[in-house]
Amino acid sequence: MTEKAKPKAKPKQPSTDEKVAKKKTVAKPKSATKSASSFGFLKALTRMLIIVFIVGASSASWLFWQEWQLQTQAVDSNRSTIASLQSSVKVAKNQSQAAIEQQQQQKKIVAVYNNQLQNIELRVNAQGKRLVELGSTTRSDWLLAEAEYLARLARQRLQTERSVKSPLALLESVDLILTQIDDPNLLAARTAVAEDITKLRLANDIDREGMYLELQALAANIEALDLVELAEPEIIEQKPVVTNHRQMSVLDEFLSDLSGLIRVRQRQQPIEPMLHQEEERIVRRNMQMIFEQAQIALLREEQKIYQATLQKAQNYLLRFFQSNPASEAVSQRLAVLLDTGIIQQLPDIYRSLDAIQSLLIMREQRLLESETPDQLESGQ
Repeated sequence: MTEKAKPKAKPKQPSTDEKVAKKKTVAKPKSATKSASSFGFLKALTRMLIIVFIVGASSASWLFWQEWQLQTQAVDSNRSTIASLQSSVKVAKNQSQAAIEQQQQQKKIVAVYNNQLQNIELRVNAQGKRLVELGSTTRSDWLLAEAEYLARLARQRLQTERSVKSPLALLESVDLILTQIDDPNLLAARTAVAEDITKLRLANDIDREGMYLELQALAANIEALDLVELAEPEIIEQKPVVTNHRQMSVLDEFLSDLSGLIRVRQRQQPIEPMLHQEEERIVRRNMQMIFEQAQIALLREEQKIYQATLQKAQNYLLRFFQSNPASEAVSQRLAVLLDTGIIQQLPDIYRSLDAIQSLLIMREQRLLESETPDQLESGQ
């Protein structure tokens, strides 16, 4: 309350110096006033330009920031779009690859079906052709087919059996069949068959079966041959000489009988010592194995091995077996077999089969040329 009640202080009166300064200020020239006002205008303009620049820079920064945000969002969206597109492309690529593989499998299946279809068409055509042939087959066609089969069989038998007997009989049957066919085109086929028959007849046929069986029989007879044995000397007791004529006659008779029991044989080979029972079995078994080797060489047509084996058998026979009629007979048969050739010379009988096949092809062509297309369709 006391403070509010205090009286207000009187305003201070300006001094004389201040009044003089004010007067001087008032008394300035108009040119200085004008320069001060222009300076203030420039200062205000500068401030305004600075403010405008700051506002423009702020606006540009804000706009740049907004643009950067938009570009960042666009880049992010583009990245997501690219990722989705890449995944879509990858899925599409997998799908296309699977489709390509499926298409390749389908092509393979189609190719298999096409091959099967072609095979079926070929089979149908062959069956239709065969039906046409069967519909027009005559007795001569059947005879020619039989002759072709026999000629082929003769050629196979010649190579497998390596003997001319069976092929010769078969070709003779072929010639007999061809004589039953009334066809002037058979002259070339019959000529070829006759040439092959002549080749087989001129070929030396080796009786391989007979030689094999003979070697087997000789091997079986080895058990019946006698081995070499040393004869033990007989001890003759010496008796006193009796001058009686009667006793002398009895002694002469005894000596004559004894001389009839003793035989002297000459051997070119040295006498082997007496063999034991086990050694005898070994010798006989070796002899049988030698004959088996000869049989194997005979079947394989190995002439040198065959002859060497039989020569070895002869040496065994002379060395370990006694010289008697049985062993001499075996030795003679071994000598005969040793001089026999076992290599069969086989002629080539291809001409007869080729001639018959050519004749069949010619008849088939004539048959197909004579058939019309309507007849072929009706046959199918």
